[in-house]
Order: sequence, then structure tokens, then C-alpha cells
Amino acid sequence: MLASTGPGSDPGPRVVIKRVASETYSSGPALARAFGGPIIEPAWWPPDTEEISYSLAGAADHAHYDIGSIRAGGVPICVIGFWESAWKGRSPRDWLDGEWSEPSELAHLRGLVGKVGAPPSLQVVLYDHDLAIQLVGCRSESEIMRAVMSLRTVEPE
Repeated sequence: MLASTGPGSDPGPRVVIKRVASETYSSGPALARAFGGPIIEPAWWPPDTEEISYSLAGAADHAHYDIGSIRAGGVPICVIGFWESAWKGRSPRDWLDGEWSEPSELAHLRGLVGKVGAPPSLQVVLYDHDLAIQLVGCRSESEIMRAVMSLRTVEPE
């Protein structure tokens, strides 16, 4: 059934699908160069993580990077990084439905841990060096803390 689109009618929620260019890189420094500045990545990954890949998607001011892999059972694990300005000061509470907590260990990074999606899975959002970072694919808060404690800044080559 099509929604009415006449004057004064509300067509309801809409979804816009765009194709964006995506490129894969061989290392963190190469990805940082393509991203246009430093990136943040974890040095620690869970032991069941396969080979790590580095990719960049989108245009310059709306680009995001993805560093990740697949865990046992086909579960994706990744870090997704954006320039914080692209989120225009919004909190994940504004754009991701879920239950969020603010562990004191992550206060210096304005870190939030949430259970998001159906079925709920853990996600982490951190802010550092003008970047907003999503960490997806951790199975426990101890994995989250280990990954966050291992975060490192990677400069462009």
C-alpha cells in the first residue's frame, strides 16, 4: 500500500539508501593517510579474531573507517571511526536505541556502553582526538575494557 503524498499528509518514516565508495588498505598508517588524520585502533583483539582488515568508506567530510574482522561463529568485530563533528554533538542515546551505561573507567573518553539491537549486543561509543569511535562485537564488558585500555593512535604514513 502506498502512503498518501498530498499536501498536509505525513508519509511517515523514510529510508534513503546510498552507495558509497569503499577502499581497503594494508595497514593502519595507510588507512590514516586516506582518512585524512590519525585513527584510533585497539592493539588487543579477542583470541578468536581472524585477520584484521582496514577500510574507508564515504566522502571526505562524511568518511568513516572500519577496522575489523570476524570472530568464531561468524560474529563481526570492528571499530568504526568518524570525525566527531559529523555527529554534530549527538550522543548514541539520540541515534541508537538501547540501554546505555557510563562506566567510570571510560569517563575520560566520554565512553558509553550499550546493549543495542535485537537480539541485544554490546556496543561501545568513545570520543577521543576529535574522533567518535564505535566498538562492535565484544561479548562482555571485560572484553570491552581490555580493548579500550589497548587503544592506540595511529598516525598517517
